[in-house]
Amino acid sequence: MTDPKPSMFLPLKHRDFAFLWTGQSLSSIGNAMFPIILAMVVLDRHSGATGLGVVLAVQGIALAVGTVLAASIGDRWRRTRVMIGADVVRALGVAAIAIAPVHLNTAVFMVLVIAIGIAEGLFLPAYSAVPPRLLPEEALQGGNALSALSQYVSMVAGPTLAGLVIAGVGPGPALWIDVGTFAASLATLVFIKETDAANARDESPDEEQPGGIIRRGLRDFNEGIREIRSRPWVGASIGMATVVMTFCVAPAFLAAPIVAEKSLGGSAAYGGAFAALGVGSIIGSIVGGKIRTSRPGTVACCGLFTIFGSVGSLAVLPLVGVLICWAIAGVGVTVFSILWMTALQQDVPDRVLGRVMALDWLGSQGLMPLGYAAAGLVAASIGTRDMLIVSAFIVLIAAPLPLLVRGGTTFSSRPAAVENEPAGTTV
Repeated sequence: MTDPKPSMFLPLKHRDFAFLWTGQSLSSIGNAMFPIILAMVVLDRHSGATGLGVVLAVQGIALAVGTVLAASIGDRWRRTRVMIGADVVRALGVAAIAIAPVHLNTAVFMVLVIAIGIAEGLFLPAYSAVPPRLLPEEALQGGNALSALSQYVSMVAGPTLAGLVIAGVGPGPALWIDVGTFAASLATLVFIKETDAANARDESPDEEQPGGIIRRGLRDFNEGIREIRSRPWVGASIGMATVVMTFCVAPAFLAAPIVAEKSLGGSAAYGGAFAALGVGSIIGSIVGGKIRTSRPGTVACCGLFTIFGSVGSLAVLPLVGVLICWAIAGVGVTVFSILWMTALQQDVPDRVLGRVMALDWLGSQGLMPLGYAAAGLVAASIGTRDMLIVSAFIVLIAAPLPLLVRGGTTFSSRPAAVENEPAGTTV
């Protein structure tokens, strides 16, 4: 980089990204509100814990289905159009629930939950893949940092706002606020212009190939897999994330309320741990936007070692230690996320970037439900403390694995000699 201290807010000077970030900052608050509202609506419908579990499971499956669709067909249209379509579906779905949240027919309610989940699964990869069409390469890291900042602020603000509104006037008005955030997203997305060059389909060798929708979707899906296989550092990083999220993070999230209740002081300690994680993530967003290094893969993987502390702290430390470790993990994981996202956007061809982003999500998040189920069985077998200790040490084994393959230290398919940036960081 020619500027040793680039501003994190430089991307906002670009009109289209400024529209994107503004709309999504508001929409992300609604996204963070929705799980809280949905849980209250289900309980108000007298479905109980079993009904809530079914609804959350169905929503998670729908999200995964939407992501699989994004991995198959997500690069066939302009990404802003995919996002607009997904926002329309989500806004209409939430509005339909808001009209009669308690009295809505159960089958209709479940169909709406499924539609909202599929639309979110289509939206997320498109959102991750659109910044390279709106920003120059040197502004991508700052753009990802801003996106992470708004996301983690919303993770704190959204549930808080949802709780206040539900306590004051009920879940119905809270749902209408969520609809309003989707409207804000739509109002900004329609003004975004993706350049003709960025949307040229002549980059894709498969465009003119015959076949039905399913056959073309499978072809696109396989092309995304090929792009990952051609970049060992991408495949190794997704594999590492799958292991860490499934066998380390999922057990920690499952164990956190149990440990909090038994030895940390109850629900306040549980909430405090996630609040500390959120604060650390906000700090990590700021730090991640300023890091400049010729070895982003090394820095990013080092950030993941902080998960060792957050998982292990639940097994051996008092509350203060847990809060500190979870805050540090928030910093480390967010730095990894920003550097990883920037590397993908810079290295993967635009014509397949949406599919690669979707496959990344499937790898890192798709097996989390299985992780929760497995963690419950393991905890019942060997105890929560021993499970957490084993999970913590898995982090130490898995986190550095991407560094062992070609491109892992630089997060790039280009030879290291091509990278002209000086080593080190500027924060």
